[in-house]
Amino acid sequence: MTAGTPFFPAWLRRMLRPASLPADWTRVCAAAVGVGAPQVVGLLTGRTEEAVLASVGALCVSFSDLTTSYRHRLRRVGLTAVLGTAGFAVGAATTGAPAAAVVVAVAVLSVLASAMGDLWAAAGAQLLTFCIVATGQRSGALSVGEHVLWFACGASLVVAMVAATWPFRRATPARRAVAAVFTEIVRMVTATGTAEATASRRELTRALNDAHDLLVDGAAVSRSRVHDRLYLVHARTTPIVEASVALVHAGIRPPNRALDALRSLARCMRTGAVPDRYDPGDDDSALVRALDRGIAELVTAFRRAKLPAASPRQRSGFRFAVGRRTWILALRMALCLAAAECVGLVAGLDRGYWVALTVALVLKPNSGSVFARTVLRGVGTVLGVLVALAILSAVPGGWWTLPFVVALAAELPVALSRHYGLFTAVVTTLVLLQTEGHGVPTARLVDSLVGCAIVLLVGFLLRPLSRGPALPVQFADAVDEVAEYVSLSLAGRHGRSAQRRRTYRRLADLRAALQQHLVDPAAARGAEHWWPTAALLERLVDAATERALATAEHDLQHAQRLVSALHATSRRLRGPSPSPTAFHDELTSVYSGLNRASSPDLAGSAGHATACRTSCSWSVASQTST
Repeated sequence: MTAGTPFFPAWLRRMLRPASLPADWTRVCAAAVGVGAPQVVGLLTGRTEEAVLASVGALCVSFSDLTTSYRHRLRRVGLTAVLGTAGFAVGAATTGAPAAAVVVAVAVLSVLASAMGDLWAAAGAQLLTFCIVATGQRSGALSVGEHVLWFACGASLVVAMVAATWPFRRATPARRAVAAVFTEIVRMVTATGTAEATASRRELTRALNDAHDLLVDGAAVSRSRVHDRLYLVHARTTPIVEASVALVHAGIRPPNRALDALRSLARCMRTGAVPDRYDPGDDDSALVRALDRGIAELVTAFRRAKLPAASPRQRSGFRFAVGRRTWILALRMALCLAAAECVGLVAGLDRGYWVALTVALVLKPNSGSVFARTVLRGVGTVLGVLVALAILSAVPGGWWTLPFVVALAAELPVALSRHYGLFTAVVTTLVLLQTEGHGVPTARLVDSLVGCAIVLLVGFLLRPLSRGPALPVQFADAVDEVAEYVSLSLAGRHGRSAQRRRTYRRLADLRAALQQHLVDPAAARGAEHWWPTAALLERLVDAATERALATAEHDLQHAQRLVSALHATSRRLRGPSPSPTAFHDELTSVYSGLNRASSPDLAGSAGHATACRTSCSWSVASQTST
């Protein structure tokens, strides 16, 4: 190994590196109370079995609770509580071989639900997960109805805790992270000419990285209107940052109007208010004009996205589209679960449902790389078993384990957002402490590793079927969607809003595919070179939107040239050995032509692409969270 070469390959470092996301204290409190309160009541009343069932119900909802807008979050946990309880009821009502058949049937329904959008995908995953859990959570002292009732009570408790977070909805980490960017810009430019300017520049870099991690990496993968607006603001901060840094370097302090506008933007990001219109001045300094132009464009774009009059609310409605890939995923899930259930029945395992549970959690649809989740599941299980063994050996059961249970429940939302392996370790330790069996941890480790082996084996056999299109072909499909949107936008034709939603969905799918390739040992190196171009495609769509809204008369010949260039790029991507660098240069040229008639900011585009290149090493482990 040459000097300076890291011992671990880049794809493995990405897989193991947690995302640096701030904790959402509303989620922490909801999980801690939801899991811990039933345990306290159970210890006080001696009804420990009911307490464990209620805690399991609380875990069901906590697994789906993510940092997003209040309304979207409440709908997500509410639907999860309903489907999770239904799955638990189905699993509790079946035993023996019929239970295995029921689990496989529910697995197919769970995968099909993922085609109906994010909410149904999250709830469908818990439908399957807790159907499997219920097959191993039977008690002779309680009837099936009592099992379901106590589970539903625990799930309802967490839903109620989430509903009670209404007064704190403005203080979400995403809002704070984006607001911190503008606060640090103000701090940096006001320190112009002093020794504090350099330190402020470093703090601004940290704030930009935090906002990027939160909006792109992990918790904000659950899309909402609030997230989309914050992402829009974050994507448009590059011209402001570059102009601010240039002003500090030149020793020029920006005018008070710009500072007031930046402070107003920070306040609006925290509170959700709409910023006032910004009118640039007539300064002679080119750097001040660049800062004014960046602020004005950001404020205008945010107002268009925020104000109902400028951007009417459009409901996506009920969407259900099952394609070939969805059926392949359902087949893979069914085969793996059938194998897991057979292993549990034939081997006579006491807790054979853990094998099937591992398979269900690893193969959860829309959750990133299966290979990465399998590896992290095994590593997290080993770590969780070791921690549980240490705690169970050091302290007696009952009240002595309660502080550990509450602490682990509080850590659950943080681990869920940051790293799937860490999340697995926390959940494993928490479950083993609740069972309080000294022989259970070893059995849990064996069953989980068997489940991981089944996923790797069956997944390898089905790899030729489950493998999606090559990355250049996926980029070509995305370019075709962008070309259609540019055509509609610059020609002033109808259907632009619907095409914009389709285009953003395609680009979101492209980002997810890139994130999976970044942790694939065979594809990681190539995916790094494609990542900056995905960000450039998003900026191209934003620029087309701005041109459509700002231009009354459309140059059809110019639009046709741009669309033809995009289609030509798409054809070259489908050819042999396409070059990511040449592809990026071609799209940069199209972006330049798109902005040529409306105050182009090509430096901003180049800066944004450079920032994306330097940030392609961000952690993708949060994309594998449950």
